[in-house]
This record gives sequence, C-alpha cells and structure tokens, in this order.
Amino acid sequence: AVLAFENRSADKDNEYFSDGVAEEILNSLAKVKDLKVAGRTSSFFFKGKNESLSTIGKTLGVAHVLEGSVRKQGDKLRITAQLIRASDSSHLWSETYDRSLDDVFAIQDEISAAIGEALRVELKLGTGEEAEAPRVAESSNTAAYEAYLSGRHLVNQRGRSNIAQAVEELKRAVRLDPEFAP
Repeated sequence: AVLAFENRSADKDNEYFSDGVAEEILNSLAKVKDLKVAGRTSSFFFKGKNESLSTIGKTLGVAHVLEGSVRKQGDKLRITAQLIRASDSSHLWSETYDRSLDDVFAIQDEISAAIGEALRVELKLGTGEEAEAPRVAESSNTAAYEAYLSGRHLVNQRGRSNIAQAVEELKRAVRLDPEFAP
C-alpha cells in the first residue's frame, strides 16, 4: 500500500502536491508484474489517521506499506520515502531525495525504481532484469504537471465546486503542455 505522503511544506496549500507524488508512485508500482498494490482510495483512507501500520496492513490485506513526506520550498524539493513490513513495522528501505523542482519526474522514477527493486528482492519477484523499472508519466513543463496534480486532488475531494475547479486546473495543464497525455 502506498499511503498519502505527508505535506511538510510551510505552505499547507501544497497538500495536492504531496498527494500527487504518492499517487504517481502508486500508479508506477502498480505496473510491476506480480506485485499487488492496494488502490488509491483504500490507501488514502488512512490519511491523517493515527493507525498502526500493522492495522493498515491487515485492513488493506497488504504485507508492505510505503509512507513518506514531501517538503517543497521555492524551487527545492525533498521527498522522503520508507518501505515498511506491515506485520512488525520494520524498515526494509528508506531514502531521502533532494532535488530542484524541475526534475520531480526523475525523483518519482528514482523512488519507484528503488522501491520496486526492494520489493522484488524482499518478495523474490525476480532479479529485476525481466521487467523495466517503473516510470511516471512526464511533462516537460513543471507548471503543467502541478496543474494536473492540483486538478486530480480536487477531483478526489468530490463536490460540485471542487470538480469545477478541477476542470479549470486540468484545462490549464493542457494549455501549458498539450503533449502531456494524462
């Protein structure tokens, strides 16, 4: 399960960004052959709740949980991710990524590939040579990507007003980068 990443930015309005990073990693990991990944709605249900990882693992029927945080300040980005065995809350893998905001896709690719490899080893899914490392969808325009994440976040919030705002954000993403398929 990929839990919603915690927004540790000074600007609490960046919540959409931390959610979007976690969601993109979830989508990327879902493409790993032989890896069962809990859906976004189920995993994000635990956002802001103080549940033990063993409870989350049992509830979602998963053996491993990925949790993390995102800090965004100006054009700097720090993403911390931890892969944890749900049954005993032991860390299997942890890494912190510091990058400039213009290479957020590279960070997501790097995190997804590292987690995918850690899970392949832990779950004996193969050597990793059979499968390509997971990759996220890329946009050459960071502002388009942020508009896309904001739109997705608003859609997931539900409600007429949020959906109307989401449509505007998604239209803005297309205007900024018409080649960005998502």
